[in-house]
Order: sequence, then structure tokens, then C-alpha cells
Amino acid sequence: MSTPRVEFLRGLRDEILNNYPRGRRIIGVDGFPGTGSHEVADDLAAVFDDGGMPAFRASMGDFLKPRAARGRGDEAYDETTFRRVLLDPWRLAGSTGFQTAAFDAARDVPALSEWKTAPADAVLIVDGAYLLGSLKGIWHFLIYVDAQQAQADEAYLAAETPFFLASAVIDTSTPELPKRVLSDSC
Repeated sequence: MSTPRVEFLRGLRDEILNNYPRGRRIIGVDGFPGTGSHEVADDLAAVFDDGGMPAFRASMGDFLKPRAARGRGDEAYDETTFRRVLLDPWRLAGSTGFQTAAFDAARDVPALSEWKTAPADAVLIVDGAYLLGSLKGIWHFLIYVDAQQAQADEAYLAAETPFFLASAVIDTSTPELPKRVLSDSC
């Protein structure tokens, strides 16, 4: 079934595939709680799958440090594990296995995760806040999801300027009718 939201996401998918037609692509969906960034990532993965492009999902919330060692912002993430079990194997392509989760935040323990493989042409979509922090530069395409009513970290917005650095900025104030926000600084 086609809805305005699905059509919008198909347009994003087509833009990404036009810019990155082959290989393993890494797409970040940056957004704070309340913006719907997780749902945008899920729906975008479904649109890729429906279009015949295998899509894999991961959330930075599944790569957290234990509560006792967790910092604020991107310091909450276990970037070393994220790179070791997901990002680096993904970039190797071929039959190299990767994991899309490594930590169970609810139980505050490492997660048992199955090893997966993907074809040479596939998409990895990762959602989470602060993706332009220490992970800046790993994304082929980065979507910043903004919803006017959501709480945002003003220090992060000022330091990383996602409205200008993201490949696409999406306003999800009306979730069923997302719209692209053009951040022209001219």
C-alpha cells in the first residue's frame, strides 16, 4: 500500500541509490527521542527491501556502554564494539559476518546476537542520536530527523550542526506526512 510517507521514503531511497549505486552502503538516521527516527529507519529499511535491495537494521541503543560507564551524548555508545562487530565487517563485504546488536540495555549486559552476512550490494541503516559526533564521516548518507516538539540537545546541535551537515533533514512533526527541510545558509 502506498501512502505519502512511503512515497516520501521511496524518494529518499532513490536518491541514495542514485548517489551510491553499488556496494555496501551505510545510512545513518540521527534523531533524538520523540522525533520518530527509529521508525523512519525501520520504514526506510522496508522500502529498500520492497525495492529488491537487502536492508539490515541496527540501533546505536544496542551498542551502549554499561550503565556504570555510560557517559552523555555519543559517549554513551561503545564505539569500539560497534566498529569491531558491525562496521568493520560490513565494510569488508563478501561473506564476513557481522552483528547488529551487542548490548541489552534493559538488562545492562552484553547481548547474545546472531552473526549475519549480506550480499555485496546491500544497505545498513543505523539509527540513534549523536551520529555526527565521534561517528561523523562513516556514513554514506546521513538523515537528520527533526520534530519541532521533540527535546534536542542544544549543545550537540550547535557543535555538530546537523541541519547543515546531514545529507537530508526531515521534519516528522506530522509522522504520516514527513517533509524535507532545506537548510540553505546562502
